Amino acid sequence: MISLFISLVLMFTVCTVTAEQRSVNNMPGDTCRTMDDAEKNMNKDAVISGRLQKFTPWQSGKGAGHMFWQWEIKLADGTAIPVVNKNKSDGESIVFDEYESRNVVIYGRVFYGIIIGDSNPEHQSMTGFRIDAEGIDITGNVIIQDTCWVYADIQSFADKDVIVAGKLVEYVPPGDGSKLGDEKIWNYELLTQDNFRVPVRKDKYLNLEKFKDKEVFINGYVKYGIIFGEPNTANMQGYRIDAFEVSLNETGYGNTLTDGKIRIDLTKFDDEGYRVHPDGEKSATSYEFCIPANDSLLAEVKAIDPTAEEMKGSKGRSGCIDEEWLVISSTRKTGFKEIIRNLAELKYIRKITETFWE
Repeated sequence: MISLFISLVLMFTVCTVTAEQRSVNNMPGDTCRTMDDAEKNMNKDAVISGRLQKFTPWQSGKGAGHMFWQWEIKLADGTAIPVVNKNKSDGESIVFDEYESRNVVIYGRVFYGIIIGDSNPEHQSMTGFRIDAEGIDITGNVIIQDTCWVYADIQSFADKDVIVAGKLVEYVPPGDGSKLGDEKIWNYELLTQDNFRVPVRKDKYLNLEKFKDKEVFINGYVKYGIIFGEPNTANMQGYRIDAFEVSLNETGYGNTLTDGKIRIDLTKFDDEGYRVHPDGEKSATSYEFCIPANDSLLAEVKAIDPTAEEMKGSKGRSGCIDEEWLVISSTRKTGFKEIIRNLAELKYIRKITETFWE
């Protein structure tokens, strides 16, 4: 791990693309959310995700108190990397003032090398990371793929940006005698609707205390793999939520776990499965869900919903994993609401969403 001290080694990040705005779903290269990501992508094109803010002068060491740069991007792990406009001759340089204090994605290059001074060994210089930005977008303009309500949702969206719903609770070490068991690695966990606990990591600027013991939505990144420690050392593996933003879930989970699985507003449909529009027009739609790749479970589903059809090998908007099949059906049938509620009662169905054909 490269040190963040200002002695001749520092760290920072960059990414390349055009100045026009794009969705992260079409982004080039890897995504940098932490300093570890920056190290892995040094001198490569990437997409950097974080909060754009005014550069904060260092408080100690060489260069303390000096404004070497105007801007920096604060990453999910609390580290910050200077950001500069990549030199342009077309007059399309980024006006960073418009993005101050916003969560953004920056397209550019993660530069690592001499960021202050020059290569003359007789001169003072600094080696570290810098972001050479070619494009920028507000995170709010990026399409969040889905909302995770239960643990299986989190598993489906590993290493992706999502919104996670749950109750924010204090992390209590298990005290199981293991090397990590007695250590308070995190301050908070998210308790999912089906009573799984997932650790939450935040940057130092995000105040989670006011959300403790409350139902929230976390806009963040689902990290899967080693979530604490390093390879070949004592480490912890699993899922972790790296929080970017947190807001209260004013409506709560819903009445039951079954209701929470149904992501379609059934009040908009009549008993025949037609959505009733304000002008009186009616239209049917399709809905989808994932099931384990198992013939007997598929038969159980079709016994409830005879119009259901499996699409093996397709992930759909539901984000089915490799060990699952996507199932799609139509609302256009008598007793549609009862059918969809019965499907939601099945333990292996984690959510039912509307299908949007593309």
